Parts: sequence; C-alpha cells; structure tokens
Amino acid sequence: MGSSGLEKLVRATPLDDSDALRDRFRGVMLGMAVGNALGLPVEGHSAHSIRRRFPEGITEVNAQERERPWDDDLAQAAILAEALIESGEFDPEKFAARLAAWAQENGRGIGVLTQSVIDELAKGRPSHEAARLAWERNAMSNAGNGAVMRCPPVALRHLRSGGDLVRAARTSALVTHYDARCEWSTVVTAVALATCLSGEPASNEDLAVAVEGVGAEGWVADSLGQVAEAIRDVDGTALKDLELDDPVDMGYTLKAMQVVLYCMTGSEVFERTVVGMVNAGGDTDTNGALAGAVMGARHGASNIPKRWLDNISDVQRLTELADRLFEEMNRSG
Repeated sequence: MGSSGLEKLVRATPLDDSDALRDRFRGVMLGMAVGNALGLPVEGHSAHSIRRRFPEGITEVNAQERERPWDDDLAQAAILAEALIESGEFDPEKFAARLAAWAQENGRGIGVLTQSVIDELAKGRPSHEAARLAWERNAMSNAGNGAVMRCPPVALRHLRSGGDLVRAARTSALVTHYDARCEWSTVVTAVALATCLSGEPASNEDLAVAVEGVGAEGWVADSLGQVAEAIRDVDGTALKDLELDDPVDMGYTLKAMQVVLYCMTGSEVFERTVVGMVNAGGDTDTNGALAGAVMGARHGASNIPKRWLDNISDVQRLTELADRLFEEMNRSG
C-alpha cells in the first residue's frame, strides 16, 4: 500500500531550538494531560447528563488527580513517547512489553481490546498476532480509539520526516489495534498534528484525498473509504453534529479522529475548546486528551490554564518527555 500522499503532507520544520516550537511540543503532552483529566469524571455521559450534573459545564480538573496514576490515554502516550525516544527505530515488541508492564503495575482505565491483546502477549505471541487474535474474537469489528488516543508523540518525534511518521503511526497502532480503520485513523491523526505543529494545518480534503490514494483491496479498501468519508464529514460541522455522545459510536476510532480534525480549525482559545469538547459528552477523557493535544500543538503549553496544570501529577516528567522528543526530532533532521 502506498502512503506517499500522507507523507507529503508533513512539511519539514526548520531545524532550530526555537522556544515557540519547544513550547508547542510541551503543549501537546501537557494538553493531553489536562484534557484527559478534565474529561475523566464524566466519561461515558451524554451532553444532557453532564448538563444536569454540572449546570455550568465541567470546567475544572479534579484536585484528586494530583495523587492518582495517569489514566490510560496519558499513560500509553507517555509509554509510546519513551519507546520513540529510546529506539533508533520504533520497536513494536518493546513497546508491547512496556504496555504489558504498565497494565500489570497499574493499568488505570485500560480498554477491553488492549487488555485482550496483553493477555495474548502473556502467552508469548508477537504483538501483531496478539492484536489480530483479539480483533477476531471481537467479530472483526472492534475499532476502538486506543491507538489514536496515544499517538500524538509520533507527530512530535517524526515532525521532520513524513515517511518515518507514517510508518511509526501504523506500527504503533497495530501493536494493539488490528482493524484497518484504527491503523489509518491513527496515521491521519499523527499527520494532522504534525501539520499543526508546522503552522500549516492540512485541509480535510487534502487528508481525505491522501487516504483514498493509499490503494488497497477488499476490507482494507472499504476501511480506507470509511476513514476518508469521516474526514470529509467534519467540514462545516458544528460540534453537536459530531454526536460524540451517541452510545453506538462512543469510543469509535473515527470519532476520535474527527475530534482532532474539528479542533484544528475551531476556536483559538485553549480552554474554551477543551471545555467545549468535554461537555459534548461521550468518551470525554479521550476526546478531552485529543482536544488538548491539538490546542497544545497550535498554541503551546504557555496557553494552558495554570490552575489545570496544578492538579496534574508528574508534570515535570511530561515536560521532560516533550523536551526529549524535541531534541530527538532535531537530532534526526
């Protein structure tokens, strides 16, 4: 399958130590953290249910998050960041082993599909086979958002290389999510974030055309068509029309991708965008994390409300991961 169209959308960023770009790198990781934490108390709720519980909307991060381990969205993103930093070339088996160790140690919020894959890994299976078996047991229909939710570090590490970015996005997704919709929505998400970081966000039409140009047959071709259609559906769409709290599609990989695309061209205000996304309901912790990642990529960590960051555990570690990804990106350029 060819992915050159998607690769070409990732435009080279000047090699420098610019404070602005470093701030955006930090913004992605810290934005994920605050968005994830803001959405946790209302995960799985409809917009109507959230309004009943919080008439003014949920606007604050629970202070108890300072003492809690990271939720799966943030924890898996951090694990992926470490794997991208420490390996010259992304090693899916080492990443899978890290995920399994995290699941055993803590695993807060781990999804059913990811846990099923980890159970297969424990039997000594390679990650790709474990992911395939877990998917087949779910009637070959599970297209959850777990691969999309953790992929932002891929955009950071490979900002200067579209080819490396697409390969790492695909490989990281396939460790746990065998469905082609998961694989390619992860690629689209990483590419979209990279274009935000470069200051030239890709249009939805360019992304959709690039996906259609991948070339495939059978069920993969059908999956690519669904991804392209979901991309185009975001154009001119109001947040409520994304129907993020639809119980049928809650946690669906294409919905998560649409969250990213929606935030790329929406409000310029970090807090307003993330609060609006969380209060739309659905898989609010993941949607909040992705909204935070996009707004961090657009506007940097300096635009994240300090009162939110004050309630996040281990902000220093996230900042250090962002800085190391920045340095690796520059070094490999």
